[in-house]
Amino acid sequence: MNNGVLISVVIPTLNNRQEFLKEALNSIETQSQLPFEVIIINNGKQELKVPQTSLNIRHLKTIFRGGVAQARNFGASLAQGEYIAFLDDDDLWGQDYLKNIKIQIDKDHPDCLIGKLDQLLGDKIMPFKNAHGQINKDTILTLNPGITGSSVVINKEVFLSIGGYDPKLPPSEDKSLILELIDRGLKIVTVPESQAIARQTEIERLSRNKNKMYEGTFQFYRKYKNQMNLSQKINNLCKIYKYLWMSKKSIVIGLCYLFQFTCLNTIRLIEKLFLSIFKVK
Repeated sequence: MNNGVLISVVIPTLNNRQEFLKEALNSIETQSQLPFEVIIINNGKQELKVPQTSLNIRHLKTIFRGGVAQARNFGASLAQGEYIAFLDDDDLWGQDYLKNIKIQIDKDHPDCLIGKLDQLLGDKIMPFKNAHGQINKDTILTLNPGITGSSVVINKEVFLSIGGYDPKLPPSEDKSLILELIDRGLKIVTVPESQAIARQTEIERLSRNKNKMYEGTFQFYRKYKNQMNLSQKINNLCKIYKYLWMSKKSIVIGLCYLFQFTCLNTIRLIEKLFLSIFKVK
């Protein structure tokens, strides 16, 4: 992409994921329009051997072993492009992903763009989630309509101004990022023609990590509960408790950790839940 807006790609990775990284880089190298640069963040303790590629690669090693949010933030801070496209090392892009993103940037000059998310099942790519028409606070406070790091492109200055990804919220940091943009009235557009592809293995791995799921969902709830209506609170609390139960946490400890309420507030919540279910007047 030598003409117009410059897009930097940021990929967090580890040294034991080089086969995934090779395929991710190949999906960038075969784009119909190439990015200005690719920044690979080695978020592991061991040295990383970057696969050979014709791309403009900047390979950097973090000085800490943090999570994906910290790695993305570190890469974004060093990016030279006006926009940043994030790609997880085990995800892929459709051939025209960046081309369609650039068309939309030139047309609308948005602060953030979100592509659609498909799923790789074996050797077949299947529809998974499409955030088009669902980027609003009510939806995102309840569920994830298809927002993932690999489907998000954002203006660098905007990204840095809001503090980047919140490292306390995995795997809810993607939703949180978009909520922060919405709260500031910034312009977000969806680009359903731009295809991000998640592997089934990664989705299954994340769903199996119940400790990570309940911790991230709980922190998301704590951060945004004052913006949630009763239905959204109940929805998030049910998800948290489900992850606590599935991770075999003590029910008593789980309840204490989960609600963080006084007895009176807990009673009030139960009363509201009872009234909403049975419509008692």
